[in-house]
Amino acid sequence: MSAKRDARSRKKASAATSQETVMQLEASSEEASAAYEDGVVGGDAVSKTKRQRSVGESQEPVNEEYRSVMVVDREPAESAGEKLSLRRPGQFFSREQWLSWAPYVGVILLGALLRFWNVGDKPLHHDESLHAYFALQLMHNNLENWSACATGKISCYHYDPLLHGPFQFHLIAIVYQICQWLHVPDFGVNTTTVRLGAATLGSVIVALPYFLRSYLGRLGAWLACFLLAISPSLVYFSRFAREDIYMACFTMLLVVAAGNYVRTRRGLWLLLAAIGFILSYATKEATYLSIAIFGSFLAMVLVWEIGLRWSVRKHVNTESTLGRYAPVTAAPLALAAFLIVLGLIAKWFFGWMKDLSTFVNDPKNADTATKFVQNLKSNTIALSPWLGILLGAYVLSILIREMLNKLPMGRERWLAKRVDPKRQPLLDTIVTMPWTHWFFALMSIIVIFLVLYTALFTYMPAGIGDGVWQGLYYWLQQQNIARGGQPWYYYVMLIPLYEQIGVVFGIVGIVRCLRHPSYFRLFLVYWFAGNFFIYSWAGEKMPWLMIHITMPLMLLAAIGLEPLVVKISDWLAEEQNKQNDLVSTKATVKRKLPVAPARPVWVRINGVATALSGVLAIFLLVLTIHNMFQVTYVHAADGPHEMMIYVQTTRDVNTVMDKIDTLDQTKFGGQHKIAIGVMADAEWPFYWYLRDYTNVCYNYPNGCGTMNPAVILTGGDNLTTSQAQYSTVVNGKAPDYLFHQYHLRSWWDEGYKPLPCVVTATEKCIGQPAWGGVGALTWLSYGDTPPSTGAVDLGKAMNHIWQWWWYRTPIGGAGGSTDMGLFIRKDLGLKP
Repeated sequence: MSAKRDARSRKKASAATSQETVMQLEASSEEASAAYEDGVVGGDAVSKTKRQRSVGESQEPVNEEYRSVMVVDREPAESAGEKLSLRRPGQFFSREQWLSWAPYVGVILLGALLRFWNVGDKPLHHDESLHAYFALQLMHNNLENWSACATGKISCYHYDPLLHGPFQFHLIAIVYQICQWLHVPDFGVNTTTVRLGAATLGSVIVALPYFLRSYLGRLGAWLACFLLAISPSLVYFSRFAREDIYMACFTMLLVVAAGNYVRTRRGLWLLLAAIGFILSYATKEATYLSIAIFGSFLAMVLVWEIGLRWSVRKHVNTESTLGRYAPVTAAPLALAAFLIVLGLIAKWFFGWMKDLSTFVNDPKNADTATKFVQNLKSNTIALSPWLGILLGAYVLSILIREMLNKLPMGRERWLAKRVDPKRQPLLDTIVTMPWTHWFFALMSIIVIFLVLYTALFTYMPAGIGDGVWQGLYYWLQQQNIARGGQPWYYYVMLIPLYEQIGVVFGIVGIVRCLRHPSYFRLFLVYWFAGNFFIYSWAGEKMPWLMIHITMPLMLLAAIGLEPLVVKISDWLAEEQNKQNDLVSTKATVKRKLPVAPARPVWVRINGVATALSGVLAIFLLVLTIHNMFQVTYVHAADGPHEMMIYVQTTRDVNTVMDKIDTLDQTKFGGQHKIAIGVMADAEWPFYWYLRDYTNVCYNYPNGCGTMNPAVILTGGDNLTTSQAQYSTVVNGKAPDYLFHQYHLRSWWDEGYKPLPCVVTATEKCIGQPAWGGVGALTWLSYGDTPPSTGAVDLGKAMNHIWQWWWYRTPIGGAGGSTDMGLFIRKDLGLKP
């Protein structure tokens, strides 16, 4: 009996020691995370901390789940030092603060310079011309003629999901207006001013990691800023007036602000997070994908933290097989159960969404679907005032309870008392949130939503219903329409062609985040992986969507690159100290110096590995910057030489416009009165480029009466027929027009696409394209015309990639283009 009592006593003591170890690990792991993520001591910080805490502590192994959950990101020591630095009287910032900011300011200015330099040089892409044109309509009608617009007397801009969210149109219109006030040439409306908003928000992306120093460390945050500044995709699409760069900026703002709110509990950060979310929503419907990724991660963390409340191991026999492998708490079991349920729900949801998309795209169901959505919008509009009343009544009840001192605050709340702020930081953030924080965040969402979706209150109340349902309906319609027809491996090819340093060290960063996890690091991995898989799965794959993948990849690359930079800088400092010591000793001592002991083999191997890694990093950096320079400044409008450029308007459009302007200057003194006929397939981007011409007939010759245009623009399918009609000798009669053919748009060879589906007796090719390429590896080996018996040749493939990287030698054909034709009347004396 005494033996049994002794055994039970030992078990109780062991359990108590285990609990004490866990509590010690909580505090120690926080200290390790602070040192590790500050980048002060490099990659060995965690191991050093472990060695330090091992003295005098219980050696009982602790379940690994605590190592990831208990790591709490802290403010770097340097930031605290900045706060304590002394300032002279009358001086706003100390010298130490200026010096600490200088590296960030320098890299932010570099990013801005790369984005603003000659930003208007490239012709407007088809999509850019749409955005630029309708933003101009918004300025003229919704801003300058607000009352006529609000009363329906004139046609005005309102939200149309075909052109994506309303934010970009309001932004470009405001830029136009400001530039007009500043007397910018062309009345403030030109290809430069169209892109100023994109370049500005692209520069903001570069600056935002500065506010992640508490999570990335000072060096890691600076590396993130630098990698974002020189990223080829982020630089190029920051000079591109399309909604994706705006959405990327607001998504980054949401991440930065939410992370800082969890850490500081300051209401301003939650307000900024809410603003980032609603502006992203008002920019592009792809925000639904962000909601899915961020929301699922938030749910997983909450499930994990809830599971931490219940112990598992103390309820099982620790000497049994089950007891040895059982988790300490229910957190892993709760998370596994949640993932199983989430997977089943996702499988059902995606299947239901596909069926629903098929249903609404069926012409037989179009009227039914449209009426259903219209009813949803009408009900939402009718319900909105009541929701506002309910919100007001609830806030009023809070104010009354607060005045009567009956409102529990913070940890006085019933649920907050049951949450451990140390082990459940995210759950604690939610249950202790002051009501003023969520109220002002919610109000910012409502106000911004109303302003943008009602087009400055000129589209009331219809804009409310459209803003909630029309974008979702359009997004659902597009799921069965794979615009671009790109294969699932599109981004696997595209991103490594441009983002070499981001890809290599992004993988290193993923490994480092998984080896030394914290909530924020796991979030970065989940964010990147979620975006990569969901954008690869989505039907529409376009090059501008890659920035939603490369942006979190750059943050991971900064984490992966940080230890190498620290080791190299430490090695350089050590070598410099040795040289200084040697010079000092020789100058003061005349005797022979003792021979230094040889370094251990592992130290020398580690030094060689660090040197080789440094050489690799420099090579990848040079290659990445080279790609950025080529795609941004050399081949910015040259689709056949850049995979990142998709059906880009060529510089021939500028040539055509120069000829039209010359004619107008000759005949009408530059008053934009020359008669122009524009056929259907050439309307865009010429709606934008001919915006100042008052005598233009589109869809020529339909609806143009007896117009005898001086200039005719044609393109696409009309090219051959219009050439035969207007510039060919007929029955011996000379044509009235001279003709010249130009390239309207150009594109990269797409021979990398899979082989086309061939209809056979057993294969009906339903839902599969009947056209395609020769396959990715075959195309890389031989281009788009491989030999009939040619097998994949990796050597040739690598050589083609190398030649493209450094010399921009096209891998496939370089003749992909959509052409246009310019007709000029012979009597005007100008050759087209």
